[in-house]
Amino acid sequence: MASLKRVTHKNGRVVYRIVICLGYDGQGNKRVRNFTYPVNQSLPPRQQEKEALKYAMNMEDKIKYGYDIDSGKIMFEDFACQWLDSVRDNLAYGTYVGYEQLLRSRILPYFKEYKMANIRTLDIEAFYRTLARDYSAGTIKRYVNVLNCIFRAAGRWNVIESSPCQYAQKPKKIQGGEGLRYFTPQQSLMFLKSLNMSYNIKCSKRWADESGKLIRVSEYEREYRVSTQFKLFFTLSIFCGFRKGETLALHWSDIDLEHQNVSISKAVGRTENGFDYKEPKNSSALRRIPLPQKVCGLLEDYKKEYDSRKLSLGDKWKGDGSLFIQADGKRMGHTTTYQYFVRHLQRYNQWVRDNPQKAQSESLEELPHIPLHGLRHSCATLLNYLQVNIVDISKYLGHANCSTTMNIYAHSFEAQRQAASDKLNNFMQEYL
Repeated sequence: MASLKRVTHKNGRVVYRIVICLGYDGQGNKRVRNFTYPVNQSLPPRQQEKEALKYAMNMEDKIKYGYDIDSGKIMFEDFACQWLDSVRDNLAYGTYVGYEQLLRSRILPYFKEYKMANIRTLDIEAFYRTLARDYSAGTIKRYVNVLNCIFRAAGRWNVIESSPCQYAQKPKKIQGGEGLRYFTPQQSLMFLKSLNMSYNIKCSKRWADESGKLIRVSEYEREYRVSTQFKLFFTLSIFCGFRKGETLALHWSDIDLEHQNVSISKAVGRTENGFDYKEPKNSSALRRIPLPQKVCGLLEDYKKEYDSRKLSLGDKWKGDGSLFIQADGKRMGHTTTYQYFVRHLQRYNQWVRDNPQKAQSESLEELPHIPLHGLRHSCATLLNYLQVNIVDISKYLGHANCSTTMNIYAHSFEAQRQAASDKLNNFMQEYL
């Protein structure tokens, strides 16, 4: 039980000296913690004593359940670095590097002089406003996530009582969220059709003068077609929903054309040695996915091209069996597919604009510019459109659990919920 002593200073100000017993040490000496509590000077003595007693009991409970009284002295910078070090082994290396970059770039410079206990919700909102001037909604969300993780850890470690992020109002540009960017099932079909089309694209010949400056000499047109390799990459992304790193890590040994399936056992991602093979995102990412018949046909066509190139290069072949390769057989670079994807969408959309009547006759429209990862989202949306149940979609995508799938794709599944509602409505009209 805490003990209280009323003390009146010469100037008439009243405080209470509080002593809380923390038990005894190994030598039998009593361990105590002393506090001074300045009560409300306008209250009568009896009310002041009640106020001081309430404070003492509150502090006693905090100490009992592990609250560190000295935590008020911990600086944000020290705690944030301690937190980052504590989560390092539980994060993919690329995620860890991303967190570190976010901390160093804006978070630590802003909160450098703050103590953890002194950061309030208003301070968090002020920081969010500085981000809104410079960054997109997606980037701001990453900063918000890191701050939330830091203050949740501070709460678990009894450094603070509650997180100032919990009720912080986010900038308007991310309150509604950007949402996922993906192709609808109809757009996915258009995209797959676009992979088999040919386009005339304008090119120019250039040469360098004596100063090294490039000079355009003449323009010409050439036919552009998507190579079998990239056609296969994008088709696998839409039909199988692989992450980019999972697709880049595929080897021919992962493909079983006889039983028409593919095994995901690794991924390509950022490691301490640069971009290299690493473990999949989670244990659920280790999976075997059945291949549609058309994908198997595309794989067979690509295998013939692959073997032919390998044979023609002879000793110059540097491949290790990777499915997606550079000109000498080495594994394809991690940015190559994204750059190709962006250029392809631009060329296809330009063709639609230049050939409106032909596009309309073939039921083709301009496609939205989505990130390459949007093809994985398109796969999930397509599976849901085909009425595959959520459990199977989750396993197909390699999610740890169904709730992850629902949390990510709840918005994109909205159309299917409306379809379910329409079916119920038709049922009631017919039978009631």
